[in-house]
Amino acid sequence: MGFWKPVLDMAVTGPRFMLAWTILSSVLLAYLLLKRRRALWFAAAAAALAAGTAAGLGVLWYCVFVDNTFGGPLVPEVWFWAPAAFAGTALAIANLRGGRWWRSLLAGLSIPVFLATAVFQVNAAYGLNQSLGSLLDINTANAVRIPLRSTWQKASEEPLYRTWTAPADMPQTGLRGKTPLPIPTAHSGFQARWSGLYLPPAALVKHPPLLPFVIMMMGQPGSPSPIGIGNVADAMARKNHGLAPIVLIVDQLGDPTQDPLCLDGPKGKVESYVTQDVLPWARKNLPIMQDRRHWTFLGYSNGGTCASYFAAKYPQDFGNFISISGEEFQGADKPALTLAGFFNGDQKAYDAVKPGNIMLAHGHYTDTDAVYTAGSRDPVYTAAAKRSAATAAQVGIRTSLYSVPGAGHVGKALEGGAAEAFRLLYPRWGLSPS
Repeated sequence: MGFWKPVLDMAVTGPRFMLAWTILSSVLLAYLLLKRRRALWFAAAAAALAAGTAAGLGVLWYCVFVDNTFGGPLVPEVWFWAPAAFAGTALAIANLRGGRWWRSLLAGLSIPVFLATAVFQVNAAYGLNQSLGSLLDINTANAVRIPLRSTWQKASEEPLYRTWTAPADMPQTGLRGKTPLPIPTAHSGFQARWSGLYLPPAALVKHPPLLPFVIMMMGQPGSPSPIGIGNVADAMARKNHGLAPIVLIVDQLGDPTQDPLCLDGPKGKVESYVTQDVLPWARKNLPIMQDRRHWTFLGYSNGGTCASYFAAKYPQDFGNFISISGEEFQGADKPALTLAGFFNGDQKAYDAVKPGNIMLAHGHYTDTDAVYTAGSRDPVYTAAAKRSAATAAQVGIRTSLYSVPGAGHVGKALEGGAAEAFRLLYPRWGLSPS
């Protein structure tokens, strides 16, 4: 990957990058539109643009309102750029015949340009895949070197913020990357992608203290990238002498197009992967505190459902959980299809794995904190967060509910929700005063 790494690491959300693609598409569109200066051609071109726009809007309408392909509403940019790409493609097809060979060549080349521009614009609007590699689901992250166990400090009974003094040579920012080797899957056999890893500045000193542990899952589609959560953790570390939790971002999908529901089922043994492979590996290899008070399950969107599920079912491991724009239960966007395809129509089996039902069946939870967040412009997931928070509070979980100002389901919702959750949990983790 050495030759391609700089290309794959290229930022694809910056204003200059986006402007360059927009200008290129605009120039090609103008060239294709001015094939002939005749009324008949302009009428044909207008018809092609209208047909392409209608086709794009029709596809989106079916995906959103009939199939619920994306599991919720789309950002406005999708409704503009997808039909625009269809319209440009239709105009390009109209230029493939009846002109010079170079016009036909440019018409053919313009199609991938129009499509790429739309993809980049929509990706930038969502703000989750910041590099070309991330957008293409190609992991180019460097491996993070984990401190040797022999260098770890011993656990202290005191909150860490009281005993910790940052060394003068401590780095100013943490490390984001991937685990040195894939986490072994001897028990589950789950075909997970590489796990992301964030080590805060305090973990990068000669003798690092044991730190709180956060296991995290992203959404679907999505990749276990440590970039977004690393930004949040670094911001908190700057305010707290380099102290932040160690965050392990694991893959619950295997294939971004599939949703195993974080269960052991026909699409893989994700639950066994987490409980029997990931958690033992983390206890053994990471300089983390071992008690449940300092262990947190964090998830975004699809991962938010997983966070609620694991925390509800395994309270002996997790004293805290954070659901950022999470679904109320697995497959909530397509419950009928999930029931038929995953549970073979067994409604009782489906109901038994829903986080809210697990909480109610468990009864009172002792010493557990939960933070539910959703964007203020994300009504579907805001409603889900409110219902989930009400159920959690009913069984004794100390529950916080936060609306991320101005955020939809993506971008700001993730980092804004995580930042508020970290702020609330820092005293519990012992990283700051109450």
